[in-house]
Formats: sequence, C-alpha cells, structure tokens
Amino acid sequence: MQVWVDKEKCSTAGICVKECPKVFRFEPGSKKATVIVDRVPLQLQEKVRLMSVKCPEGAIIIEENND
Repeated sequence: MQVWVDKEKCSTAGICVKECPKVFRFEPGSKKATVIVDRVPLQLQEKVRLMSVKCPEGAIIIEENND
C-alpha cells in the first residue's frame, strides 16, 4: 500500500499526524501533513485506512498494491 496527502485539500486538522505518527508528519513550516514512508508497513495499513476515513477534508489518498 502506498499513501499520500493531497496538499490542496489538507486543512491542517492533524488527525493523521496525531493518530499515526509512524506514517504521517507535519511539513516543516506549513502544518500540512506529509507521508514519511514509501510503502505503508502491513501492521499499519488498517490504521492508515481509518485515517483516510477520519480525514475531514478527504485529503488522504490510498493506492492498494498487490505486492
């Protein structure tokens, strides 16, 4: 699984950063979320899916891979 944040939609709510800091961080100086992993580890994938649903702006984009 790969994930990224749509910077145009991100409203700096920070839910993803607070609840899943191993995948999301704030960009320095902007408070917009960014992804800090190339691929989401298996043990964090359900959490990332939940963050995608919880994001008030729908800014978390998930791409499911079969590998």
